[in-house]
Amino acid sequence: MDIDKKIINGIRSLSIDMIDEAKSGHPGICLDAAPTIYTLFRYHLKFNPEDGNWLNRDRFILSAGHGSALLYSTLFFAGYPISLDELKTFRQVGSKLTGHPELNTKIGIETTTGPLGEGFATGVGIAIAEEYLRNTIGKDVYDYYTYVLVGDGDLMEGISYEAMSLAGSLKLGKLIVLYDSNSVSLDGSTFGVFNEDILKRFEACGWHTQEVSDGENFGSINEAITKAKEVADRPSIIKIKTILGIGTSKAGTNETHGKPLSDSDIELVKNKMNVNLVPFYVSKEAATTFRDEIEKRCIPLYNEWVSRYNAFVSNDSVNKKMLGYIETGEFRINLKTIKVNFEEDQTEELRITNGKLLNLIGNLTPLLIGGSADVASSTKAYLTHGNDFKINDYKGRNIHFGVRENVMSSVLNGLALCGLRPFGSTFLSFSDYMKPGIRLSAMMNLPVTYIFTHDSVGIGEDGPTHQPIEQLGMLRSIPNLKVFRPADVKELVGSWDYVINNRIPACIVVTKEKLPEIKSSDITYTEKGAYIIKKEVGRLSGVLISTGEDVHTAIEISDELSKKNINLRVVSMPSVEVFNEQPKEYKEELMPIGSKVIVLEASNDRTWNEFVYNSKYIININKFGVSGKKADVLKYLEFDKETLLMKIENLLK
Repeated sequence: MDIDKKIINGIRSLSIDMIDEAKSGHPGICLDAAPTIYTLFRYHLKFNPEDGNWLNRDRFILSAGHGSALLYSTLFFAGYPISLDELKTFRQVGSKLTGHPELNTKIGIETTTGPLGEGFATGVGIAIAEEYLRNTIGKDVYDYYTYVLVGDGDLMEGISYEAMSLAGSLKLGKLIVLYDSNSVSLDGSTFGVFNEDILKRFEACGWHTQEVSDGENFGSINEAITKAKEVADRPSIIKIKTILGIGTSKAGTNETHGKPLSDSDIELVKNKMNVNLVPFYVSKEAATTFRDEIEKRCIPLYNEWVSRYNAFVSNDSVNKKMLGYIETGEFRINLKTIKVNFEEDQTEELRITNGKLLNLIGNLTPLLIGGSADVASSTKAYLTHGNDFKINDYKGRNIHFGVRENVMSSVLNGLALCGLRPFGSTFLSFSDYMKPGIRLSAMMNLPVTYIFTHDSVGIGEDGPTHQPIEQLGMLRSIPNLKVFRPADVKELVGSWDYVINNRIPACIVVTKEKLPEIKSSDITYTEKGAYIIKKEVGRLSGVLISTGEDVHTAIEISDELSKKNINLRVVSMPSVEVFNEQPKEYKEELMPIGSKVIVLEASNDRTWNEFVYNSKYIININKFGVSGKKADVLKYLEFDKETLLMKIENLLK
């Protein structure tokens, strides 16, 4: 047996042993895609196992994340800091070798994958980052390829079409997709549900395409990858025909997809591969050869880059500072001390003010990059002096995502994984399209900022499809995500100050309505998540919590009720999540024990239950809106000022 085959079979054997030990996993792809991943790592991928954060490493993303055992066994063979004992902990609580890959660059995992198609879309973001960084900082520092391994399931998901279309339109020439085409999914053959000519679909989207008819022929795979790297003017896809679960008694069927192999099949396939039957046996010759060959090819490239990098940063203080931010992920912009030149009598739409603030931040750091899903003219999230990221101008910082909210969120994750501080914008009601990507931002704790405008049911004539009701609750339900809904310009500045100076995933939710500045609002207290924006006069009758533009209504209602000797304290809570992190003493200072607490918000978010005695003290909206004039819509939803005033007064009697 030649050494290439010996290494491939060693990777296969180790993968199925991990799955057998865990009694859980997906052996089929581990067997059929092993020649592909071996060829990539052995002959092409530029990396250094001892420096997982090397800025100029090639990125490999296993979008078909159910094949995680294949990735882990390959990383072990390649010399990453993964021990044989750790391989035995696959899919166990506390193990870094999780059921689907989770971000851990120290051991070669570039992003969290699992939801099919998301890895592909994130890879597009990483490829965009490479173009931006190479053209902005320079080829001496950035010049890498992004490789993505996808399966049939990835390409069935709708996000894959958005990803291929965007990548093809932008001509991302350093993006190479390896398509493991075995024509089997979890429920059976893909025939009848996935019949189109995939390569023609990619070709129509501007991709270079190739096909390898035999997935066991690593020589042909090697030649195809080499050819793809020579195509500089467009992304490439290589369709590699494989047999799921090759070598088993149920090869080519879904029986090998999502459950461990039987003992007899393990013995059968190992005998066919001529590998030792002892579980977790590793050929010293195979592992040593693989690592030595990778070291011979990659370490000279690494050392050469280190020399270029050191010379580069010593001569360029601006880029040295920028690279420092990228490598550490930390920088400070104190917006509280920067004079924000907005109107003295602030009456403009808050989305416009937000656009100005975004530009102020963008002028202070070249790390800020992003765009919108074809609504920048409405969300005002556009860097005026940033130019557009496009063919022949990859220095631009405004990405036109087109009407592609789904892929936008995942591309933003890819940008953040490369050290940038990305933002993306659309209407709040369309955040539904972005949930998978937002969830992964939160899971990986990536500093992605989502800007959602048109946050009010007062978008009258547009009707219920554009009037957000349940979206705030959806966003607030995502762990590790901070959601800010500021009431005016000062709270907006405070929200951005918190977001930009903390490496967190966050949402900035603003209205398209004209909101005057509230004299008692506070930039500094916004960082506590909530504060008293209107103090009661006299004995406290109750506490009224509100957010965003609803705070203005809450203050007006408090003023009206004070005429009846009902003394309401108004608490503005721009961020529920940040407020919940405050000390108990601060929380009780705002909402004294025993006081009646009422919540006023134009959403149906049930998060508010934690602050009130029972749900009748939550005044919100529990039905979809209607098309009409703003005043009529609010009346229909029983959220006009007069109705709200009556409801609150009755609760306080």
